[in-house]
Amino acid sequence: MLNRRQFVNLMASGAISATMLPHLARAASGVGGVTDGRVLANTCLGPLWLIKKDGQVVGVEMLEQLGLADPLLRAMPDRLYARDRVRAPMVRASFLKDREKADRTLRGSRDFVEVSWDDALKLVTDEITRIKETHGNASLHRGKSSWASNHAKVHRTEAMNQRFLNLIGGASTFFGNYSNQAVNEIITGVGWGATGMYSDFPGLLKNTELMVIWGANPMVTTRILSARKSTRYWFDLKDSDIETVVIDPVRSETVQHLDSQWMPVASNTDVALALGIMHTLLVEDIYDKEFVSTHAFGFDDFAAYLKGAEDGTEKTAEWAAEVTGLAAEDIKALARKMVAKRTYIAGGWSIQRQHHGEQTPWALMALGCMIGQIGLPGGGVSFGMHYADGGYPKPDMPVLGGMSPGKNPVEGTFPIAAFADAFLNPGKELPYKDKSFTLPDVRLVYTSGGNQFTHHQDTNRLIEAFQQPETVIVQEPWWTPTAFFADIVLPASSDLERNDLGQVANLILAAKQVVAPQHKSRPDYEIFSELADRFGVRDAYTDGGKTDIDWAKQFYEDARGRSTSVEMPPFEEFWAGDGIIEFPEGKGDKVMLAEYREDPLLNPLGTSTGLIEITSPYIAKMNIPDCPAHPTWMEPVEWRKSEEAKDYPLHLVSAHSPHRLHSQMDNTIEGESYKVNGREPMTINTADAKARGLKTGDVARIFNARGQVLAAVVVSDDISAGNVLLHEGAWYDPQEPGVIGTLDKEGSANTLTRDLPLSSGYGQATIAETAIVQVEKFEGEVPDVTAYVGL
Repeated sequence: MLNRRQFVNLMASGAISATMLPHLARAASGVGGVTDGRVLANTCLGPLWLIKKDGQVVGVEMLEQLGLADPLLRAMPDRLYARDRVRAPMVRASFLKDREKADRTLRGSRDFVEVSWDDALKLVTDEITRIKETHGNASLHRGKSSWASNHAKVHRTEAMNQRFLNLIGGASTFFGNYSNQAVNEIITGVGWGATGMYSDFPGLLKNTELMVIWGANPMVTTRILSARKSTRYWFDLKDSDIETVVIDPVRSETVQHLDSQWMPVASNTDVALALGIMHTLLVEDIYDKEFVSTHAFGFDDFAAYLKGAEDGTEKTAEWAAEVTGLAAEDIKALARKMVAKRTYIAGGWSIQRQHHGEQTPWALMALGCMIGQIGLPGGGVSFGMHYADGGYPKPDMPVLGGMSPGKNPVEGTFPIAAFADAFLNPGKELPYKDKSFTLPDVRLVYTSGGNQFTHHQDTNRLIEAFQQPETVIVQEPWWTPTAFFADIVLPASSDLERNDLGQVANLILAAKQVVAPQHKSRPDYEIFSELADRFGVRDAYTDGGKTDIDWAKQFYEDARGRSTSVEMPPFEEFWAGDGIIEFPEGKGDKVMLAEYREDPLLNPLGTSTGLIEITSPYIAKMNIPDCPAHPTWMEPVEWRKSEEAKDYPLHLVSAHSPHRLHSQMDNTIEGESYKVNGREPMTINTADAKARGLKTGDVARIFNARGQVLAAVVVSDDISAGNVLLHEGAWYDPQEPGVIGTLDKEGSANTLTRDLPLSSGYGQATIAETAIVQVEKFEGEVPDVTAYVGL
């Protein structure tokens, strides 16, 4: 983990340009690219200029329109030319010989042979046709494409993949996401509409007196899919008069930069903390009685729960202290401070990526009602300020369209968190709210641009799941852990090797092809177009033969026709020029739920009562055992006080890393800036390290009943005792490839996390942050890390 000085120095806009090559002569970046000069591109980390010399990408340059630079972008050239690129179509040797009768337990063993593109596409066509004719389209499954192209408009791989499958009869798929499924489900049901609702940051800087950052690290996560305008605001918060409190087991980059009061709550106990705060407000009679009466529903029933009427346990600050590990007086002091000052609660998503993950966001909504500042300038509660450009004033600009997947003729779907369960238990009934889903019988999986072997929980169970389908196809630029578990690997070109559009903050961008597709790779659109041709649907797939430039022009001209604040030039002029259109920023005075506060009858919410439901009739009538009618403390399936903690006494915190986006960029030179002796680091508290005889630089084995990993030890009091920090996203690197339970050499956190149960029968979301482990010094010869060497 970076300390504050390192982080600030890296994020300073001049720090990156100083590491780049001298500025090269500027050249037009039209179709066909340039040999010497700079080319505008857009990536999952945001837009940037790529510097070229003699046709090669040799450096990067930041856009002057961005809020802050991002040190991660330095590694984009290395990512483009990485040694682990998939260089040609590859097929697993035993699959090529025996097809569906091949030994599926050999997946992951890296035994691949090169084939021609024609042979590879014929094999894909034959396998899809066989599954369709034998089992039906519902047995085809479009895998999760993750973050590979969330920034794209044309080359959005998930939409392109689904578009192809829909045109040939459809496929089973999923809904939801790993990021914020539980909070989205609960706030839609009992509160306001989405995590994308928040007050404008400039207004907060003027009016907020106390900012409570609960389970979030915005100094890191606002750099995702953004122009880092919000990151700039978070930096500015340091120089304001606003007091900040961060509730987090880790003394994160945000805590350090803002010099915040740090409340190191025990992992998975945020609900108990919120209940203890609300009990204090209740018994000290300092809550807003009028607001809970006029703008909330069911407060009296919830107040009775706080006093112990339902379970005999009064949710006092002392009770909360016992659960959370915080001092009772600190809990009470925070409660009093929240009502004494204009308070904004910025809730993160780690608090809902837990067992019973719906409860903490719901509890924070209830807390916001008791404080009574929802809808006031500088006050309220939201759950998106930490992500991308959260809080950035909405600019007056049109929204670019994007590639449409079309309509899926197959109705079968399931929550993404049940991904492995679907492969392992076809036909299983999965309850969801007041209905249920039947998990499909998946026989063929086609993933383009996704890396489930770092993204999904419980890797060893996932290995077993990947042994079930008859055919696994992965379309990918790099030899990711997931690619190694495929039968057929198609080399896709990266986002720097194709033409597209970008839209971020107040900018519309021409995301241009920087270099030709590397090795024998092809753009995803070209691959799917060729497959569509083999199924007789090419014309429909390409909408009459459109190229990627044609699609970009269509989306651009549609937006141009809707632009009211800026006269956008014709597409050809836009594309031939700089390719940047800047729109006016918003005023910055939007107050979330101001209209609702003014008159809840004329501006009702989309809940069953039209009010914020502290006790919800809507949820009550579903009678879901693990999602009661109001925010409730329920012990997680595993935590520091569970029976299993005797063997696994440390809680695993798998936070987002400042050095990658999930698993993206993990295979680049960025690792040199933070990995310890070339290995993923694990941060452990001084007391916990001493008890285990560990020191910084040691290699430790982290393990539980689900798996085991190696990581380099970093001893620090920036993590509270009883926890270890292992950032999610490191590439799974098995000592014995394909073998369930083998040692992961590179500290992939999801080797240790839980796949089941899911959050509850209401949200059915991931519980990645509910995991306990043990740590010991690794004895014996330390194996080399081989995750990034490719094939």
